[in-house]
Amino acid sequence: MATRTICFPISGYPYCKEQSVTFTWINGSKRQNIRAVHDAVHTTDPDVSILEVSSASVQPEGETVSSLRLLLRLDSVAQDVPISTVFEAAKVFEHGGPFADLLTCAPSKVHKDTRLRTNGKLLRYSLEGSEYPIEPHPDSFFEWLYCRALKQFPEKAAQLSRYNAFSDIAAAADSKKYYGDSSRAAAIYVGLAAAGKLPCIDSYESFIAEVYTEPKPLPKSGKSETASKKTPEVSAPAPAKEIPADESSPSDNANIPDGAQMEQVLELPKATCLLLSLAKNAGLSANNSSELAYKGKEFFLDAYQKALKNKTLQINVHKNKITFPMEEHDSGFHAVGVLTRSPAWEYGWKFNYLAENTPGAEKPEVKAKIQKPLTALEHLEHCGYKIVQQVVPEKLPPIAVQRMAWKTGEALCDPVVVDFLQFIRTHMQSDGSFSFRIPKGASKKSFATLSEIAQTWDKMGLFAAIVIYPQNIVYELAQNETVRHFLSGKWLELFVEHQVQQILNRYREEQGAEVSVCSNVVLSETASVGSTHELDVVFSINGKFFWVEAKSSSRSIDYGKYASLCEKLNVTPESLLLVNSDLSVEECEGVSYFWNYRVANCATITQELESMIAKQIESTGNAALSTD
Repeated sequence: MATRTICFPISGYPYCKEQSVTFTWINGSKRQNIRAVHDAVHTTDPDVSILEVSSASVQPEGETVSSLRLLLRLDSVAQDVPISTVFEAAKVFEHGGPFADLLTCAPSKVHKDTRLRTNGKLLRYSLEGSEYPIEPHPDSFFEWLYCRALKQFPEKAAQLSRYNAFSDIAAAADSKKYYGDSSRAAAIYVGLAAAGKLPCIDSYESFIAEVYTEPKPLPKSGKSETASKKTPEVSAPAPAKEIPADESSPSDNANIPDGAQMEQVLELPKATCLLLSLAKNAGLSANNSSELAYKGKEFFLDAYQKALKNKTLQINVHKNKITFPMEEHDSGFHAVGVLTRSPAWEYGWKFNYLAENTPGAEKPEVKAKIQKPLTALEHLEHCGYKIVQQVVPEKLPPIAVQRMAWKTGEALCDPVVVDFLQFIRTHMQSDGSFSFRIPKGASKKSFATLSEIAQTWDKMGLFAAIVIYPQNIVYELAQNETVRHFLSGKWLELFVEHQVQQILNRYREEQGAEVSVCSNVVLSETASVGSTHELDVVFSINGKFFWVEAKSSSRSIDYGKYASLCEKLNVTPESLLLVNSDLSVEECEGVSYFWNYRVANCATITQELESMIAKQIESTGNAALSTD
């Protein structure tokens, strides 16, 4: 048995929570061990979205942020250098180091350099004229380098925000050696980003102060050390109660943020969703989400400035909280703004609001003004269709089957796996054993990927028998209709649904967007008895409708049918993506040339989905959230 540590980002000190998992180690198979680690995590929490951040990762975004791939810009050399190389080159031992010459060497040569193992005990790190200790925080230098690199390459860092757990198969939980743990470093970065604390990465000292220094607890009275003698205790009976002028003094303002400070608090990344929610509930209108968030910010600041001026701030020093009234006369919206103080947060404050139920909020004109955008199914119903059948996320197959489908889709980035699946489908209706010959010249990586996916299918009962040889795979498919249905194309539908859901989750979390998704939607035309259509995946973002079709064969496909159906569904062809697992990238471009909609395979689906959504949202005002 072996043990590895899973790192979960959190948006406060110490920005990373660790959990050890135990699994059966398989010699010589990093990918199988990674899968075993992830399976162990999902056994206790199936909803965890975990990323392996190492060069052995099967997830492209995980491989690109491994310490061997992630680059750091250094002033001392005229090139970007891998984190692992910087880390090794900076080591200072009893009898040698640092070895700055390693900064220009290939990573494979760096780790073979005998000087790193023959110069005695590691004493410290030295990089570009600065010294960094190994105690009392042995991992801090590597983590700081890793976070610096992610901050320099925000496009790579953005991919990490889609995950809430990280693993690194190379970082043994019981290791006493000074090796960097990329999973912990990645989790810390995501935690810092969520808390708006990325500026601390700019210097090692600031990084240590933020990540490794526990914030001092607030005094029992709830006041800060500097303000405890200055701020009078004011009780808080009901929201918006005015504080008498004689109970306030100029020194009270020392512990109350002014308008400029509040504007900084509202600029933090996590404030956007709350501002969107506030603006929509207040009945404000705008042409796009950015404008709506800005209006929410204006509304909050105006209410706060008015409370400062009218002295209607209510201070509860015991709970370290400030409340004040908020109201929008046109819509009848009433709420209480809430400011909570803690030294753990950037600028010391975070905000929220509590809406009140008022008669004005029940007015029909107000309800119409804040009506939610149409869901995907509502769009179809508005087009005159009756929903005969649908599969919502809650009714999908068991999570183990879904994960097998996701893994299959990821593996089909390799052409050898594509050939294997095509071979299986060709002989699916035949009984007996079949031998798939692995193409000559196939790389070790392709063979490992193929072996792993075949073993996964076998583990789930798709084969009656299977033997994997270096040159071929001999198998007998299980005689089961559910198995045939899965291999015929169900896996692709589940994979497509998963890719769509990942993107929708990001739009909801980062932009506060209204999203919906359904699969296997069967429509009936109300005006034509017996006329039905089946859509593989439909989804919406802020009322903008999208449609994805999944095809696991390149033979006998009526591409024109989908172009015609776009007109009936009242969508432009640009809102349709056809995913065909059999096509190469060049063939996808060829089909798209003849038909005015997007075509992708398993390797390009995410890129095409992102591009399709961004283009369509931009064309309608960046996913207009107007409530007019």
